[in-house]
Amino acid sequence: MDIILDILGSAGFGSLLGGVFGYLTKREERANMQMKFNHKVDMLEATTDSQIRLSEAKIEETRVAGELDIEKEETKAFTESQKSKTDFSEYVKSCVRPLVLIILFYQTYRILSSLEEITGGLEVLPPSEVLDLYRVVVLSVTGLTATAVGWYFAARTSKQFDKIIGRWDK
Repeated sequence: MDIILDILGSAGFGSLLGGVFGYLTKREERANMQMKFNHKVDMLEATTDSQIRLSEAKIEETRVAGELDIEKEETKAFTESQKSKTDFSEYVKSCVRPLVLIILFYQTYRILSSLEEITGGLEVLPPSEVLDLYRVVVLSVTGLTATAVGWYFAARTSKQFDKIIGRWDK
C-alpha cells in the first residue's frame, strides 16, 4: 500500500495527472471555442441570408412599384391622347363617325344593286334559296347595323362621365 501512496504522491505521477487534466481542460476549452465559433458562423450566415432575402424583397418591391408607375403613366398618356385638344378636333370627330356610317350604308346599297343587275334579280332563284338568302341578309344587316350603331354610341362618352373618371384618376 505504501507503494501506491508513493506512486500517487510522486512528482512524476502528479505531473502526469496534471498533464492529463490539463489536456482534458484544453480539449473542453477547444470544444467550447469551436461551439462559439460555429454559433458565430451560423449567426453570420443567418444574418447574411436574411439580408439577402430582404434585399431581394426590396428589389422586387421596387420593380413592382416601377411597373405600376409605368402603367399609371401609360394610362395617363392614353387618357390624354383620347381627349380633344380643340373645338375643331371635337367637331371633326363628331362628323367622322356618322360619315363612316353613311359611307357604309351607301356602299352596301351599291353592292346589292350591282348584284341584282348582274344576276337578274331574285326572280331567277328558286323560292327556297330566296328565303335562305333573305334570312342571311336580314340577320347580317341587323347584326352589323347594331354593332356599328352600338360602337358609335359606346365610343362617345358623356361629359359627366368624363368628369367622374377624371376624379378617380387623381
